[in-house]
Amino acid sequence: MKRILHTVLIFVASCTTSFAQIQLNHLDLSVTGGTTGLGFDLAAPINDKFRVRIGASFLPTHQKHMNFDTEVGDYNPALTPKQNAQQSAEKFQKLSSAFSGIAGETIDKEIDILGERSFNNFKLLVDYYPFKNNKHWHLTAGFYWGSSTFAKAYNTATCMTELMAVTMYNNMRKSAMAEEPLITYNNLSVYLPYTFNSDIVEYGDMSIVLGKYSHDIYAKEDILWDFDALDPISGAILHEKGDIRYAKGDLIHKAGDPYQMLPDEDNMVKVTAKTNSFRPYLGMGYETSLTKDKRTSISVNAGILLWGGSPEITTHEGINVKKDLMDLKGKFADNVNSLSHLNVYPVFTLRLTRRLF
Repeated sequence: MKRILHTVLIFVASCTTSFAQIQLNHLDLSVTGGTTGLGFDLAAPINDKFRVRIGASFLPTHQKHMNFDTEVGDYNPALTPKQNAQQSAEKFQKLSSAFSGIAGETIDKEIDILGERSFNNFKLLVDYYPFKNNKHWHLTAGFYWGSSTFAKAYNTATCMTELMAVTMYNNMRKSAMAEEPLITYNNLSVYLPYTFNSDIVEYGDMSIVLGKYSHDIYAKEDILWDFDALDPISGAILHEKGDIRYAKGDLIHKAGDPYQMLPDEDNMVKVTAKTNSFRPYLGMGYETSLTKDKRTSISVNAGILLWGGSPEITTHEGINVKKDLMDLKGKFADNVNSLSHLNVYPVFTLRLTRRLF
């Protein structure tokens, strides 16, 4: 990969050193369409062998809808996956009904997620005509440059209230664990109903499960508790806010544990796919005239963009979906699999060209 990139850069550099000496005998304007989207470019000859093209391409945003499931509690390795799912569903049904009566907010089982792909690029390409008496065929090298974000997924606006409710529920559970009032105002304290308090302490946090950890996850730095917790029977302090929950190097999650994603501070869930912003291009093309005066032509170009491997896909919590997770669910798994196999980006472009002068 590095050798190919080095070759492309040397080729482009050797061609572009002659830019200042270009005799602008003619200038072509092209509109393009293909796998990189719609675009345009301006082309001018450097000499009899080389032509430089500068332009841009814009891929219209493509959207897909997916669903993530909201679940309650930790995974019990003593139960089968089906039993765990059934137990979580029962807990969710019971708690969501109670939560709706207390907080006035409804927590849906499914969170609607919108997936988007976009691909906008500036491009600088150099065409090389290898045949002296045949100007139809050309080889091309150069680069595309654009945003590193290739695709992203995030909850829809209609699910903002549901995710806010998930955060509210988890905060209620922290208050219950610490035996603290839900609200304190003018020396008046409001506590959650006892039965609801007991249930949420026993059942665990509410989260969105995307899949399972594919390997053990260790703490990269000390992770602290962000709430107090008391033993519900003895009242003894289990831990205090600020105590070390996991020391650096401690095991946080075992391989096979579910990945329980929590909403961020904006009450959103997000997944982002990124590639290199600089994308070398290698390809070839065939061009032919459409008119007798040869001022209008059409060409077909095919090649590949080299962007350093498949896109890196991460959640807003910093989890690398491809490296850290397995057994992904539903349409989300299909989208991740399609991106994971995209080590190079195929380029097929149709160009319609008109000579300006």
